[in-house]
Amino acid sequence: MGARRMRRLDSFRCSSSLAYGLVAFALGCGGGGSTPDAGLSDAAGGEEAGVAPPYCTSQSGVASVTDLSGIWVARMVGAEIVNSPIGAIHTENVFFVLLNISQSGTELQLDGRYCDRTEINPQNALVPVIVPAAWAHTEKMVHRKGTFTAGTDGVSTLAMSEYVELAGALPGPATDPLPKNASELSALQVIDEDGDGNPGITVVLNGQSISGSIYTVQEQITSVIAIPVAPNRVEGALSFTSFQKILASNPTNIASLYALSTTSSDPVVCDSTFAMVKIADAPAIDGGTMDVGELDGGVAGDGAALDGGVVGCEWVRAKEAVLFP
Repeated sequence: MGARRMRRLDSFRCSSSLAYGLVAFALGCGGGGSTPDAGLSDAAGGEEAGVAPPYCTSQSGVASVTDLSGIWVARMVGAEIVNSPIGAIHTENVFFVLLNISQSGTELQLDGRYCDRTEINPQNALVPVIVPAAWAHTEKMVHRKGTFTAGTDGVSTLAMSEYVELAGALPGPATDPLPKNASELSALQVIDEDGDGNPGITVVLNGQSISGSIYTVQEQITSVIAIPVAPNRVEGALSFTSFQKILASNPTNIASLYALSTTSSDPVVCDSTFAMVKIADAPAIDGGTMDVGELDGGVAGDGAALDGGVVGCEWVRAKEAVLFP
């Protein structure tokens, strides 16, 4: 997928974007307010050779794959742009999710957990973002639905409908509508979701001019469209919408500096992507760990059983570069 990854749709995770917005402050620049953009981008052009929407993969689809049942590791890569007086800064956020997929006809049920969250900082970043291990490794549960339907060319398409997630807060009663903007997040019950003793979730800024921590509540909405490109691999496009409410910061002045730049969707088609690698046919057991023997399809060079035959998030974190080279 390369250093800049295959390109697709939207912005991803505003919790990290605020740190890049502070780059403008670090250089003595100022700007307007800041909120992440939402929704699919219709921008055209700029995609890598051989990489085109709607699936954003250079690989051909495999028609023989008709069932996605099994244990998979998914990687979601999201791109966004922070605009400041010094220019536009591109950043990528990466999420790894361990999934147990069951299929009935064309209907999918996907259950699992987040295993890792990381940030790819630009080489010129004056205020690099670090996702602390407390939040990066918080194994937040995932329960979502999708479909796997044959197309006119015989290649089946994976479609995951919109999935809404809160981070750092509890949802209100089921009858209450979900927040529609950052200010509405203030009405939610804040929790210390990463267990670090601070409200919400914590993101660390690690620049020479600006360093400290931001505590925030977020809402994000994702959807996926993808195709199988091998018996054990699916690739496609990710759509991401996100907004957040800053609760506090340490030092306290960092929160107020958030308003010095603007964050928006990366308009380049296929800048945000989805990929998924199958690691076993067996169902999930034991509270979300995965029983496996060998990794099929040459996913791992050693092909050996791992962690005594049980794969969980610790194994996923250790094998991220092998699963997604």
